[in-house]
Amino acid sequence: MKSSKAIFLFLCSILFVMLLFASVFQERAVATLSDPCAMDPNNLIVNGSMIYANPDNTLAANWNAFVLEGAPVFERVDNEGIDNGHSQYIWSDAATFDAGIYQTVNGLAPGNYYQFRWGLARTAYDPGDTKNHTYDLIGRQLGVDLSGGTDPNSASVAWGTIFWPGSAATNRPELSRLFAAQTSHTTFFLRNINTSSNYRNKVWMDAICMWPTDAPPLSNIVYLPLMIKASAPTCTISHIGTITVGAHPKGIAVDSATNRAFVSLYDSSSVAVINSATNSVTATWSTNNSGHANGIGMTSGKVFVALRDTNSVAILDGTSGAFIANRTVGSQPYGVGAANGYAWIANFNSNSVSVVDAGTLNVTTSNVGGNPALVAPSNDRAFVSYWTGGVQVVGTDSSPISDFTASGGGSFGVALNTAVNRLYVSNRDTNQIFVFNASTGSIITSVTLAQTPYALAYNPSTNHLFVVLADVNQVDVRDGTTLDSITTVSVGNQGADGGDGIAVLNGQVYISNNAAGTVSVLSDSCP
Repeated sequence: MKSSKAIFLFLCSILFVMLLFASVFQERAVATLSDPCAMDPNNLIVNGSMIYANPDNTLAANWNAFVLEGAPVFERVDNEGIDNGHSQYIWSDAATFDAGIYQTVNGLAPGNYYQFRWGLARTAYDPGDTKNHTYDLIGRQLGVDLSGGTDPNSASVAWGTIFWPGSAATNRPELSRLFAAQTSHTTFFLRNINTSSNYRNKVWMDAICMWPTDAPPLSNIVYLPLMIKASAPTCTISHIGTITVGAHPKGIAVDSATNRAFVSLYDSSSVAVINSATNSVTATWSTNNSGHANGIGMTSGKVFVALRDTNSVAILDGTSGAFIANRTVGSQPYGVGAANGYAWIANFNSNSVSVVDAGTLNVTTSNVGGNPALVAPSNDRAFVSYWTGGVQVVGTDSSPISDFTASGGGSFGVALNTAVNRLYVSNRDTNQIFVFNASTGSIITSVTLAQTPYALAYNPSTNHLFVVLADVNQVDVRDGTTLDSITTVSVGNQGADGGDGIAVLNGQVYISNNAAGTVSVLSDSCP
């Protein structure tokens, strides 16, 4: 009894100390704005209610536009707002885009805390019935540059989680930020990532608020023994299925607007179409060519298939699979990357890159480094690995822009992280993964693997880099920032000609298993 009583008294004393310290470290009252906060005269964001417009009415006054991909239309409108009915509107017809607005706030006190909130982040699409329909294909993302810079591609921009649901568009925690000012000015980027190329896609932004607060960030709270701190949600990476597609699958391209993956089949020179909702093959499309399909890409509603042994690329309708045209490119076309109305084709044997304009189907070809292999497309350029010495940056007219040689001979896999302007490159000779500044070509970090890395894919929603380890039939999943290994997942048999095909689509990762004639599907999602 004495022992039980002593334990009881000890626990009571611990509880008393915890309550005492909880009162000491209790979050202090914060300074808030009146509702609607965007119209409060103390709001540190200028024209956060989007009431006032620039002279041409394309932008709300005191805001600036940025475009990372596509060519969307900017308008300041007097509808769909939640305070006074005004908002900043961005839209496009049947075209993807990655764009937004930004504003720099001045006069901050370094070391003081501030709260920022993006109040309205509504998205919709109009299929032609003049109605706004909600869907989840437009992501919204808040970026903050505490140095006050105005370049959304700068490494100093800290990007938050991409918020995809279209039904909950107001006062989301993912689009808010509590921070301590580092200088007297901070820039906020309100980014919208439209992945649909169907119909008219729309974004409205409104109710942007910022105010000083004396609340410390949670990382500064002192937790006593026996107090439990909630852990962050973990991301689940698992093998969820295997799809039989046909003999010797090579490249994979995806279309998030229609939730489909396209797999090039070497033996039959055809394309297997996968419905990502059911992870089943819904069709197999002919290229009308026996040249052996290799790389594949999709943009502007068209699928581009490299035919390795006929020095050509077949162009198919992305909806029906109907054959549109065949275009001559360089010798032994290998990898394909397509985006923003252009398809880049790496011609392995002729040391060149061909670019096909998806609108006109015109082709331009330029010489690059020796044995170009795989392609990571961007807005107005593509990053093409070449076996003899690095990565060539190629424009939409096929002209070389710059040459990143630091990854050296054996460079093969390439993937792009547009949010922080990072390029990932694998080297099959040295077993290394490199992270480049995608603008300058300087190396940010690198890591050496125990196995040989082949093709790469990056998931911006989870910041995961996927590395095909073809020699051991595995995929290595790594942190996109640190390159630390998170897990390794087994996939199908790659064989001697495997390791080329991997792509990310709406939280799922597709890997072509060349020797097995299958595609492995991994789930990569965070609660």
